[in-house]
Amino acid sequence: MLRGGKNRRYQWPVVWLMIIMFIFFVSAGTVLGIFSYFTYVQNKMWVEIPWYFHFLIAISVITLVYVAIIITLYYVHLLLPLYVFLLSFIMFVLWLTGLIKASIELWGPMGSINDNCTRYVFREGAWGGRSVETLARIQQEGVCNMWKTSFALELITTAFLFYLLFLAHQVWSRRLEG
Repeated sequence: MLRGGKNRRYQWPVVWLMIIMFIFFVSAGTVLGIFSYFTYVQNKMWVEIPWYFHFLIAISVITLVYVAIIITLYYVHLLLPLYVFLLSFIMFVLWLTGLIKASIELWGPMGSINDNCTRYVFREGAWGGRSVETLARIQQEGVCNMWKTSFALELITTAFLFYLLFLAHQVWSRRLEG
């Protein structure tokens, strides 16, 4: 069993660290759910699944493991800034890669997801009632909104990983100063 000392060598801002870990947990879980759903839909439609669906599912799972590792290391007094810095940098690169690919697909040239959503889903005209068309329209709006949600969460996660790099550097610098 891992046991750390009673005194912490490195003073982490506990509230900020736990808020960031909560944001990572929520973001990774949501992105995992969204792209798992997209993969399910692609399978049911017998359409090829793009590589970045599996990539985003994988980095979401890795992020959930990362959160568990960081919290565990913190509570056993073994959370070193070097670990956080290296792991955060790796996670930053992975999430940035996913963010870039998602932004190209979402906001790219003609035929992008946002372009198709604007053209075919969010067009003018009344709709509603008890019909298959209404259910299809609700499903289409949901998929369009899931893409935008996943993009926003990827952006937030990438930004907070960059902040965590800065935070780890601050904790390391404070230890060297005092």
